[in-house]
Amino acid sequence: MRGDYALFFGLWLQKPLQIAAVTPSSKRLAQVMAELVDFDRPGPVLELGAGTGSLTRGLLQAGCPRHRLIALEREPSLAAALQRSFPGIATIVGDATALDEHFAELGIDRLCAVVSSLPIKWFSVAAQRAIVEPCLALLGPGGVFLQMTNAFASPIAVEPLGIAGERIAHVWRNLPPAQVWAYSKPADANAREKQ
Repeated sequence: MRGDYALFFGLWLQKPLQIAAVTPSSKRLAQVMAELVDFDRPGPVLELGAGTGSLTRGLLQAGCPRHRLIALEREPSLAAALQRSFPGIATIVGDATALDEHFAELGIDRLCAVVSSLPIKWFSVAAQRAIVEPCLALLGPGGVFLQMTNAFASPIAVEPLGIAGERIAHVWRNLPPAQVWAYSKPADANAREKQ
């Protein structure tokens, strides 16, 4: 565990805009995010920016079966740490802006939930669109894209993306304190898709 912190902090020093925080997410934040996932929904749970596995551990402890968890991590050394720590979960080493390609390669046509700790507030609107749209398409009606952030406003540009977003949790016991936002397609967009 201590090695995870050292690895995470070292990468943050090298790439502060790519690594979301100075330290991995707290156990409390992982617990809060995992409690927001409805594991009764069909499909795998996708974790974006899995890092050293703080949220991964929370999802597993909340009852997510290992075979249903897919962790995406862009940094190869963090992905290797994930694979060592959590055998049995699927790990994608790649960029979140290429989700369409990753979904096609793995044959994923449905998602239960998306849990993200990406530093998405720093991404361009085009990059946010490339990440959020494929996820919402596979989540379907009632599905949510959960995003943690230390920002006080929505870290995702809801109006340009034409999505709905709301802050649903605030976690003080995290360094720094964090908020959890839930994003979904507006109700009228889901109704149009059913027609």
